[in-house]
Amino acid sequence: MYRISVTSLEVFRRFRDKHSIWDTEERLLNVLAGIKEPNAYAAIGSCFHKIVETGKATYVGRGIFEQEQDGVIVRLNSKAVENAIFYRNKFPDAQHEVHGGKDYHSSHFDIHVHGYADLKYAKVIRDIKTKYSTPHTEDYTKSCQWTFYLDIFDCSVFYFDLFQFEGYKRNMLTDVTSTAFIPYEPIECVRTDLSEEYNQNIVEDFCKYIHTNNLYRLLKTKEELYQL
Repeated sequence: MYRISVTSLEVFRRFRDKHSIWDTEERLLNVLAGIKEPNAYAAIGSCFHKIVETGKATYVGRGIFEQEQDGVIVRLNSKAVENAIFYRNKFPDAQHEVHGGKDYHSSHFDIHVHGYADLKYAKVIRDIKTKYSTPHTEDYTKSCQWTFYLDIFDCSVFYFDLFQFEGYKRNMLTDVTSTAFIPYEPIECVRTDLSEEYNQNIVEDFCKYIHTNNLYRLLKTKEELYQL
């Protein structure tokens, strides 16, 4: 059986719905092919996630902390680190980086949809998003990430927890020590009776896109995933 991540399905949804000028077919194909370019945004986000997960960062003096992830070092100020640890401590019973998946059927082929929940407890999923400009609520409420995660993990409520590094400039690369750190109110998304149909429609459209364009070569298998 083929597999696809929820993250990739969201990239497809944004392309399908013409969400923005940045959501091109080229970007979708690069994601499906696993082509990744060095990305400071992703590195900062990964390191912030790691501090939430472990509750630790290395203090290097003058109110500056460092966190390494996949060979990349991110420098953060004390406010960002304190907020990450405070956030972690708010949910002491949460599991971190929980993997889950579910098989879906389409008229073209079956596919396994999977993903990692940042935090999971009771019937709740929380997802951390690090931002570098003012976020827009609609970008999250229209996302299929929360609908698939609630289905995959059989949960009822999903929260997007947004944190902005205000004043970030591209020339800062992975040094965000001079930015202001802004935590936002969580965006709550609740599972409804329509969520399952919504997910199924996206699966059907994605599988049709793969089949019509003969892009099976870009898909990996479920069996490979669970052999790792």
